[in-house]
Amino acid sequence: MTEWWKPAGVQPADGEKTGMVVPRLTLDPELPAPVQELLRQAEPAQLRAALSSDLTSEWWGLADPLGGRRASWWFGWMLLSAFARSVPMAEAGICAYGLAAAIAVSKRRRRLSALRRIAAVHAHFVLNQELDSDAGELLARAARAVSHVQRSSVQRLDPADKQHNDRRLDSQVWEIADSLRTYSRVAGQGPTQAVSEVVAQALEPRNKVLRISLASIGRRVEALEHYAAQIAEAERRRHELRQLRQLATGTEELLDLLASTARDELAVAEIEGMSDEVAKALDLFNEALQSAQDAAAVALPSPVATSTHPAAPSGGTETP
Repeated sequence: MTEWWKPAGVQPADGEKTGMVVPRLTLDPELPAPVQELLRQAEPAQLRAALSSDLTSEWWGLADPLGGRRASWWFGWMLLSAFARSVPMAEAGICAYGLAAAIAVSKRRRRLSALRRIAAVHAHFVLNQELDSDAGELLARAARAVSHVQRSSVQRLDPADKQHNDRRLDSQVWEIADSLRTYSRVAGQGPTQAVSEVVAQALEPRNKVLRISLASIGRRVEALEHYAAQIAEAERRRHELRQLRQLATGTEELLDLLASTARDELAVAEIEGMSDEVAKALDLFNEALQSAQDAAAVALPSPVATSTHPAAPSGGTETP
C-alpha cells in the first residue's frame, strides 16, 4: 500500500543512478534547535514510520507485550498451559505478563510520542524518498554547491559574516527541497504512460507545466553552482596572493643570498690563486731539495769508491 506522502509512480531519488549523494534529510533552518536535533538523530525507518498514517495507540502493547505477534501468542499459550497445571504457576505467569505489558506500553508510548512530534513538523523537513530521480539530482547538486561554499576558507575570514551566509544558504537549499517535493508529488499523481494518442495529447499541457517548474528550480540550482564557482575562484586567488606575499617577504634574503654567491665567486678566484702560489712554493722547495742532494753527493765520497781503494798500512813497503 502506498503511503500518503509517497505518490504512486514516483521513483525515489537514487544517488547511485545520478552519481550524486541525495541528502537523506533536508531541514527548514527556522525549526527550533531541539527539533532539528531530534530529526537528525532519528533513524530513517523512524522518520518513514512517522510519515505513515498508521500511528496506533500505545495500548496495543497490552496485546503485544513482547514486541512480536508470534512471541505474544507463544506467551499466551504458555499461560494457558500453566493455568491448566496449577494456579500458582498461572498467577506467576499473569504477573510476568503484566510486567511485560507495562514495559511494552511504556516503550510504545515513548516511541509514539517521538513519532507524533516528527509527524507534526513534516512540513518543515524533506526526506530523499519523497523526491523522484530528477528532483533528487537537483537537490544533490544544490547541497553539494552549498557545502563547497560553507567549507571554503574565504567564508571563514569573518565568523559573523559566515554565520549569516550559512543561514541564507541553508534557507536556499530548504526552499529548493520543498519545491522539489511539491513537484515530485504532483508529477507522481498523473499516469506515467499514455495508453492512447488522446491521453497523450491531454497529458502534454500538464507535462509542459511540470517541465517549466523543474526548469525554474534548475535555474535556481545553477545560480548556486555559479556562486560556488565564484567562491572557488576567490579561494584560488587568495592562495595565489598568499604565495606572492611569501615570495615578497623573502626578497631581501634572496638578494643577500645572491650577494653571498658573488662573494663566493671572488673567494673561489682567491683560493685558486693561493693554490697556484702553494704549487709554486712546492716546486721551489723541490728544486732546493734536489740542489742540496746534488751538492751533498759531490762533497761526500761514494761508499763504493772507498771500498775499492783501501789505505796502505803504516811502515810497510808498497809492493809494485
